[in-house]
Amino acid sequence: MHLKTFLTLIIVLFICDDLFAQQQSRTVFRFLELQPDARQTALGGPHPAVVDPGFSQFTVNPAFLFTEQKHNLQASYQNHLGDVNYGSASYFRPVNNIGNAALSVRYLNYGSMTEYDEQGNDLGSLSANDLALTAGFATQLAGNLYYGVSVTGIYSSLAGYQASGVSFSGGLLYQFSGRETTIGASVQNAGSQVSAFNEQREPLPLNIAVGVVHRLRYLPVRLHYSIHRLNNPGLETANDEDVSIFNKLMRHSLLGTEFLFGEYVTVRLGYDHFLHEQLKTGKRLDGAGLSMGFGLSLQNIDLHFARTSFSDLGNVIQLGMLLSI
Repeated sequence: MHLKTFLTLIIVLFICDDLFAQQQSRTVFRFLELQPDARQTALGGPHPAVVDPGFSQFTVNPAFLFTEQKHNLQASYQNHLGDVNYGSASYFRPVNNIGNAALSVRYLNYGSMTEYDEQGNDLGSLSANDLALTAGFATQLAGNLYYGVSVTGIYSSLAGYQASGVSFSGGLLYQFSGRETTIGASVQNAGSQVSAFNEQREPLPLNIAVGVVHRLRYLPVRLHYSIHRLNNPGLETANDEDVSIFNKLMRHSLLGTEFLFGEYVTVRLGYDHFLHEQLKTGKRLDGAGLSMGFGLSLQNIDLHFARTSFSDLGNVIQLGMLLSI
């Protein structure tokens, strides 16, 4: 019965899909697409279904907050391309036996940049920063079905100009009894700008996704498969030419694998085909879109590492930790 309820809610998401259709390249506040957690990054992207999710991932699917958490403080740092630096921190707390809540802050700094006027004169350095503050809540809906919601305040600053916005996210998670099998669905970043840099408002990077994770019966391996950006069926790249239907479908796929070495060590692999299509050079076997990483679970701290290939642009490294305080 509970599974039927979950599937009904999934169908509602698909029906609402047309209401949110957009071109991904025309969105603002794109830093919201960066993963707040090295575990998700190592698995290839924002999977809405995870076994034993850490609360640090609730900005991907707020329903991840439902579980009893081992830790209550999270911090993550990502050394992105160029001088770009991205960090996040989250705090978790149960709420009077009715559910769990969390607060998160995400911050992106674009590094040092030089400002020029229309004639090319050097006007000195300028700064650019993005900030997102998120509050989330999750609880049990029925049986093994859980839901969560969150709201995010967004602020961006560029050379003295500012823009702001607000977004809402929601998610569902269903856990099969007695098995490490979970299915999930999420809607991320449904909202709008409050103020714009040039008074021309653009949509937020909405992402509607569904996913499943399953542990193999006789092997310590979890397989993740997610379909994301369902609200944007025509994912395109700058070099598209005679793209097959299979390729178009794969651009919505995220693949991930976790290898479990006992209770303390996990090795992860992930793949984002759309990222691969955007960054591949076509000159050789290209690792663009491939991610890898690991997690270490200690007594009062969990450590996570992720590395994502951006082909000739370089690699992006992310470090994260969860603490009990």
